[in-house]
Amino acid sequence: MEDRRELRRMPRGERCPECGSQKWYLQDGLRFCARGHQIEGFIQFDVGDEEDAGKMGAVARREKEKREVEKRQLTGQEGRSLFLEAVQLLLRKQVSFLIRSKGHREELETVVRDLWDLRIRGYTSNSTETNLANTELEMFSSQSTRTEEGTNLSWHSRSRAQNWDPERGTDWPMPRMTETIVLCYLGCLLLRIPTRLADLYAWVSNSSMPYLRAFQELPREIQERMPSSYANVMKLCSRSGLNGEDLYRTVIDTVLSYRLNYGMTFPELNYVPMAVQYAKHLCLPVEAIAVARRLASALDLMFYFPVSKAKIYFLDNPEIQLISLLVVATKMCFPLDPSQPSLLDPAGCCLPQFNWASWKTGFSSDGPKSGKETQEQVEFEHITPNQVTKLSDEKFDAYVAHLSESIGHGSYNEIAQFFPAETVAISSSSQFSTPEEKIEGRARRILAQAVKPNDMDGRRREVTYEAFRTVEDISDISYAFYKEAGNAAGLSTSTMTRAIYMLEQRIVSWQKKHREEI
Repeated sequence: MEDRRELRRMPRGERCPECGSQKWYLQDGLRFCARGHQIEGFIQFDVGDEEDAGKMGAVARREKEKREVEKRQLTGQEGRSLFLEAVQLLLRKQVSFLIRSKGHREELETVVRDLWDLRIRGYTSNSTETNLANTELEMFSSQSTRTEEGTNLSWHSRSRAQNWDPERGTDWPMPRMTETIVLCYLGCLLLRIPTRLADLYAWVSNSSMPYLRAFQELPREIQERMPSSYANVMKLCSRSGLNGEDLYRTVIDTVLSYRLNYGMTFPELNYVPMAVQYAKHLCLPVEAIAVARRLASALDLMFYFPVSKAKIYFLDNPEIQLISLLVVATKMCFPLDPSQPSLLDPAGCCLPQFNWASWKTGFSSDGPKSGKETQEQVEFEHITPNQVTKLSDEKFDAYVAHLSESIGHGSYNEIAQFFPAETVAISSSSQFSTPEEKIEGRARRILAQAVKPNDMDGRRREVTYEAFRTVEDISDISYAFYKEAGNAAGLSTSTMTRAIYMLEQRIVSWQKKHREEI
């Protein structure tokens, strides 16, 4: 009876088939329910001594071997180093493009490599010490940061210049993707190669120069092992593209950073060939270039980067200053209002007449078939699943290509290698993809139509100069001119308008000062 009182509960789902009881007890190696019914199917064990009765034996489990699973994605210091290697690989491809496709001098590779070495010197020295100590990332200064004597260029968190000193520790700034383009630009500047930032922006925009597919063109091993945060940074190049105004800001920030960390000063722009390139792109007469040079001399404009100014404006970028100067010089020579005489030749004896209506017609007829691909990409960003099912075959293929460009290849499947995806053709219909030969031909044709002999009677007339503060104030012809100037420089029309207006106000201040001195 004592054994009957040691009732145990059956496992869930089991019960006595006779009475439905869920409690049982063990007696003589047999199992009975609480009401005495024997439960069949119970395995009886050999029972030795009475004290061992009811024991079912010990269970021996073999301990499984622990497998060391290698992490695919790197983290910490290794992940940061892999990202730097990927950025360096992109930079090498860009330099190779400039040398092999655009005919730049081979010395450009050496100059850009030295600039890159200075950029990551704080990181590499720290990385070496970390590997030797086999500890967590600890950054320290292995050499003093060089700054100019007698100047206080201390780094502030809100300053545009970055401090690359290793002592910043984990706050050491990693290079941005746009810095690769800027280093190519600064390398050309040091070698006096007249390469405009607008040229680099155009080559990136039409996918000639490596940048937009930076992550997709990496080796698969690097793609799989790169940390997600850094992979998203590289994927953002293809998703959001390149913004021209951000590129100009990055140039100023990088130049200021080299000044802060190494006391380095970059030379003046080789602005005369660059002005000729801008004039050719905008189909402007040669008189505009001559007046721009005279105007720069009168205003004492030097096309250096403003490294010593406390407050830097957008116009202070030397290349933006150059295109703004060319626009102002053109307006002085050839007024945008056809009823107004030239500011420099009121009598109409020296300068020819420029027909802006013919210029606009020539640009609009020969201009890029702009906007179709860009508009489709904007639509695809906000498309709904219901709209996808209603797309035509052509638009659906474009949508799939857009997804392929945006998402890329995030994982690798061995079976998928037998079904390779079709290579997406890179669209070359960008507004910046006009070849050099086509630009020259367009300039000859438009100038032949727009430049005419001046038919004025030689009498001096009152002249006025129109300055536009905002885009809303611009006339039809002026808007077309400002827009094309912005496109040539990689800037928006509103930014181009503000830069031109700032230069015009600087000229007004110079005139007032000159009159007071007289």
